Amino acid sequence: MKTAYVALPLLLAAVAAGACSSSEPGKSAEPQFEVARSSLSRETAPTLEPTEAESFSADQATFAIDLYHAVAKEASGKDIFLSPLSVSTALAMTFAGARGETRAEMQKALAFNLPEPRLHTAFNWLDLQLASRGKDAVGKDGKPFRLNVVNSTWGQTGFAFEAPFLDTLAVSYGAGVNLLDFRSDPEAGRHTINTWVEQKTEDRIKDLLPEGSLDERTRMVLVNAVYFNAGWATKFVDGGTQAAPFTTIDGATAQVQMMASSTTSRRYAETDDYQAVEIDYDGGEMAMLVVAPTTGSFATFEASLTGAKMRDVLAGLEARPVRLSLPKFKLESGSSLKAPLESLGMKRAFQDDQADLTGISTAAPLVVKDVIHKTFVEIDENGTEAAAATAVIVGEPTSAPIDEPTVMTVDRPFVVAIVDRATKNLVFVGRILEPKL
Repeated sequence: MKTAYVALPLLLAAVAAGACSSSEPGKSAEPQFEVARSSLSRETAPTLEPTEAESFSADQATFAIDLYHAVAKEASGKDIFLSPLSVSTALAMTFAGARGETRAEMQKALAFNLPEPRLHTAFNWLDLQLASRGKDAVGKDGKPFRLNVVNSTWGQTGFAFEAPFLDTLAVSYGAGVNLLDFRSDPEAGRHTINTWVEQKTEDRIKDLLPEGSLDERTRMVLVNAVYFNAGWATKFVDGGTQAAPFTTIDGATAQVQMMASSTTSRRYAETDDYQAVEIDYDGGEMAMLVVAPTTGSFATFEASLTGAKMRDVLAGLEARPVRLSLPKFKLESGSSLKAPLESLGMKRAFQDDQADLTGISTAAPLVVKDVIHKTFVEIDENGTEAAAATAVIVGEPTSAPIDEPTVMTVDRPFVVAIVDRATKNLVFVGRILEPKL
């Protein structure tokens, strides 16, 4: 198939790139862009065989925890919070254009074990599954529940993109390529992309692309954004939050704001190594998983953590009455994922003389310049608000008795994840070594 694109002047609101216009008073109309896109439409009813869905879920969990470990090494002694879903989706769009050894390295590092095009079908299936969550449920802020996962791609105007690549973006990711002129004004392009991300994350992820991250050699930026806002199915006790001790990873004691719940039926598991509890969000389709290793053993537990082990924790949960105490916390983070991804084996994609992204375009040699990831999370008595965005920058080279309430006080470092229960997908995952507000 020949290199080609269809360029159409469209409102960003009408682009199949996950963008939508705002109807809020006082907000100006969205700007117009030319769009390079396939003539194909998005597949709105993709199906997976049960074995494919299970394999995809396991692979996503493997990548989630592999990425967690790689980032943790770069962030020694610091809290971390990631959206493996966002990172994986942005890189899956990039993977559609990778070839040769670059593709093989990405496939292994990202745990992309389903064959193409089934892999892209799986991402489309998961995206549409998540889009159906939370109907009639309430958010942390009292507004409707939100779990919004959106994609957009941004390319150099006049640059020729491969038709099969555009087909994959359209069919499986609902995305066309919004055309910007990075050659003449990369800063204007950066501001445009950052504004889109801010809008899609309700202003929680700002300045995803830092100053200088794009230049005249930028040819494409592939972006995924996730916004989550959900209220607890059972709120914590009103007025029950109070200062309480929390044992940090070095054995010191810090004071945190500890929320208290009444005895409530929750899915819970306990072993000699950890306590784990699932905290339902309103509607019961999504939950927060908290895994608190035995005091003093966080480092040992973390070192042994794998995607399979996280799935085993989920599988071992059983309903029982639990009286839970959980610290409030708020965390914002952002960093380049280039080094962590290279440590997982994705190296050639970042190397000027090795990268093979000819599936994106053959008009010029292309290389992944950087992968930037930012997140936000806030947990309080009412629920959880979390957001994340990932940008891939591509350019030219340069157990207790069941009838007694189990007491779980999360007064020590813990692993946290936000889980889609039906697909077992880890939408967010992180660690809290010392909760802060």
